Amino acid sequence: MKHILIPTDFSIRSLRVVHHVVERFGAGEPLNIVMMHAMHMPGSIMELMMLSRRSSHYDLITDDYKEASEILKNKYGSAIRSMKTEFLMGRSNGVFRNFLLYHNIDAIVCPAEFNFRKASPNSYDPAELIRKSNYPVHHVSLKKKERMLVSAMSELFEI
Repeated sequence: MKHILIPTDFSIRSLRVVHHVVERFGAGEPLNIVMMHAMHMPGSIMELMMLSRRSSHYDLITDDYKEASEILKNKYGSAIRSMKTEFLMGRSNGVFRNFLLYHNIDAIVCPAEFNFRKASPNSYDPAELIRKSNYPVHHVSLKKKERMLVSAMSELFEI
């Protein structure tokens, strides 16, 4: 079983990486996919104490993102054993390393051309942590797939 990490900003575009993950890693063994959103640790002691009791950061996950995730899980049901969204709380290399170890991550898959969008003021782009992690990182081009889809659609609807 392969455990794959994909960074997300809760956009539908960030979920397009799942197609490439299934294509590349899904043959033969089931996949556990962790969609990770990185956030800074709370600044005050009160926020830190309430961190485990509240789930306000789960409110960042949009309904469109949830629906698109379910569609992907159903589409690739034979290849994806589980697909969940997790939050990385903190910005140090050690915190990230522990996150990867806890989730048994084998590889990280990122879009090659990705403009990270902050879902909240506490969100941050984890690209630097990923680069420094010494884990296998696979970059996939979403534009190539997009061009192929557009050309296939135009061929399909030609008269």
